[in-house]
Amino acid sequence: MKKVYALPLVAAALVLAACSSEKPGTPTAAPTSAPGQSASSAAPPSTGGGNTASLDPCSLVSAADLSSYGTFKAPESGEDGGARTCTLTKDKATASEESLTVSVGVRDSQGLDSVNDAGNGKTNGNVQGRKAVLVPTPPTNCLMALEAGATSRVDVVTVSTDPEKACGIAEKVADIVAPKLPKS
Repeated sequence: MKKVYALPLVAAALVLAACSSEKPGTPTAAPTSAPGQSASSAAPPSTGGGNTASLDPCSLVSAADLSSYGTFKAPESGEDGGARTCTLTKDKATASEESLTVSVGVRDSQGLDSVNDAGNGKTNGNVQGRKAVLVPTPPTNCLMALEAGATSRVDVVTVSTDPEKACGIAEKVADIVAPKLPKS
């Protein structure tokens, strides 16, 4: 897959990138997790068959996993547009430092076929043996959707003030997330 980077700016772009106009579904913005909650990087137990119902998005990526990009605030969990989400936002030491938000969203009833082309094309590929779709959503966002089952997926959304980095970061985070997903 080609690498393109982007940073968090517009939540609406995340909503558009997360859903397909070809199939019904609910759009989802960047994932979030509860303040003060510690995200674990331990893999959840495989539930077999791609069952994502008990999958906690904050168990899929942690601030420690993202330490090469800087220091991140505590993850924020939530629900947005039909997805359970976990969002990590980078602390900025200075006003000129680039900002970065990484979100992971679990979609129990939306598969890869519902990923929408946000106008810049989408690239089908594979991440650690899983089907994946990369969708750049300039100027600041990128979506990497990973197949978790025939009708479920996990979205990695990055938002960056450096649009050249957004998809590259999404790909690297997808490499962290993929092995923690249930076997499909």
